[in-house]
Amino acid sequence: MRPGLQGQVILNTRPLHQQAALTALLEGDGARVLSFPVIEIVASAAAAAEVVGYDILLFVSRNAVDYGLRGVDLASLPDTMQFGVIGGATRDALLGLVGDPGDRLIESEPYNSEALLSAPALSIVAGKRILILRGQAGRNLLGDELTARGARVEYREVYRRELPARDPVAFERLTEDAFPTLVVLTSNEGMHNLFELVETPAAERLRGVPWLLISERMRESALKLGHNGPIVIAQSASDDGILQTIRAWARRRKTANGSADTTD
Repeated sequence: MRPGLQGQVILNTRPLHQQAALTALLEGDGARVLSFPVIEIVASAAAAAEVVGYDILLFVSRNAVDYGLRGVDLASLPDTMQFGVIGGATRDALLGLVGDPGDRLIESEPYNSEALLSAPALSIVAGKRILILRGQAGRNLLGDELTARGARVEYREVYRRELPARDPVAFERLTEDAFPTLVVLTSNEGMHNLFELVETPAAERLRGVPWLLISERMRESALKLGHNGPIVIAQSASDDGILQTIRAWARRRKTANGSADTTD
């Protein structure tokens, strides 16, 4: 059977150290994947700060796990400490470091702040010390709501998202044999950075290419950036969720017998 993504050229814009799993899935289904990171993740000065003394640690991303627990003596974490995560990749990163915390793990689907706040373990938190580990300029919804519930909340920005060093001709070289048929973008910041990293002719062409995004909020930002091509919203931000959505998109294109794409 012909691989489902045969003939697709997919631009993977995730940070370089987070591309391998998604790229392997897409290539395994027949796609050609072009690596073009639009965000670089670097540790902040607070990355190695103390986390002992809190009742609950909340991680908003896998980067928050990787950088927030870097250098931490995991054996020193108390057995009563709870861990909240947003996202399957965040959960997997945490379990890879601390093992399975059992019922001390707090998660909820869909993977976003609103769903996490609905978890029973966060419904009664008065007097508890909660540390939220995140990147710079993150949303304050978690902290604001938990503070309103009586928790003592602190934030720690353990990593920064930066624009990668710009090579004006890097994208042109990357796409000289084949231009992307789909672009995977997983943050608003990444969308803006994409246009900082490519020259104007390529940027205009990219605005008409189908984009896979991970939220409806991103759709609004894409339209403000002038994107006028089809937009596909992933069923989840996980690698598998992105793969399954791209597969469904590709099937619809085949069903349409090569006719113009339709916006999801």
